[in-house]
Amino acid sequence: MHRRFPWVLLILAWAVPAAALIPASGFDLDRYLGTWYEIAAIPGFLQSRCARDTRSEYSAAENGAIASKSRCTRADGSAEENEGRHRALDPQLPSVLKITSVHFLGIWWYPFGRESIVLAVGPDYRWLVVGHPSLRYGRILSRRPSLDDADLAKAAAAFADQHFDLCMFVTTPQTGGRERITRLCELVH
Repeated sequence: MHRRFPWVLLILAWAVPAAALIPASGFDLDRYLGTWYEIAAIPGFLQSRCARDTRSEYSAAENGAIASKSRCTRADGSAEENEGRHRALDPQLPSVLKITSVHFLGIWWYPFGRESIVLAVGPDYRWLVVGHPSLRYGRILSRRPSLDDADLAKAAAAFADQHFDLCMFVTTPQTGGRERITRLCELVH
């Protein structure tokens, strides 16, 4: 028993507490389709490989899923592309999505994916805010490569309302948008 005790502590230390995020109400999954530009994000796997111009294109896919193709430009100027699938966990709550990029034996493996919750949507679906209950993943997406300061402040407020640390977010350089990486907390006061 004594030998297992350190392992139990180690496992508990790795466990990330989940926040009870409030999904956006009235979210229309069909309006999620199309091209979205990443305006700001908590750096993760995709962001670590991308230097600029990160965007995702969402389209209808098999069995009610949504296909995603994410593209960006690496620091060396080469292109990075990733493909995935999204689906609502509950048809009655389409703003809570399960996302996977694991495609094996012709099957998209959702059990190996992660949850993504749409937390807020701007007027006319100009922008949206998505996050994860761990509070360690989040993105601000826009229909255009830039987002004006007022809309950026509203999107950031949606994260702050759900207890995300705005200083964990950095802006994504976009052609036709912001050119410098800046912490979100420095842009919105």
